[in-house]
Amino acid sequence: MVEFCGEAIRDLSMEGRMTLCNMAIEMGAKAGLVAPDETTFNYVKGRLHAPKGKDFDDAVAYWKTLQTDEGATFDTVVTLQAEEISPQVTWGTNPGQVISVNDNIPDPASFADPVERASAEKALAYMGLKPGIPLTEVAIDKVFIGSCTNSAY
Repeated sequence: MVEFCGEAIRDLSMEGRMTLCNMAIEMGAKAGLVAPDETTFNYVKGRLHAPKGKDFDDAVAYWKTLQTDEGATFDTVVTLQAEEISPQVTWGTNPGQVISVNDNIPDPASFADPVERASAEKALAYMGLKPGIPLTEVAIDKVFIGSCTNSAY
């Protein structure tokens, strides 16, 4: 279970929050959540299966209690400063083969896992890339913009 929080998360649209939580599995989590707030309540209000009138007000009152307990302890806390995260792009053929746009294309020899190493070798050959080249020096001749995570929103 991963709980996402902080200013960058609060500033996301509801669709952005749903996308982020849906992506929690990509980091090995079984589920992801963002504590409900006004963005959540405004998104739900008036929807087909949302409570109406007093029932909605009662639901919101309850949903407001669904916050992390004060002083809660976690198995692991990871803090990322969103402004420090560079855009990322894949250098290979799968979402796991991603680096910052400021990084160099990795050398397959740097992968300890033999399956990952072989996959990296095949991806570099397929993409026509060489290890060690700064990604900023790779010409973009084709682009695919797609989403497996938020395509339903």
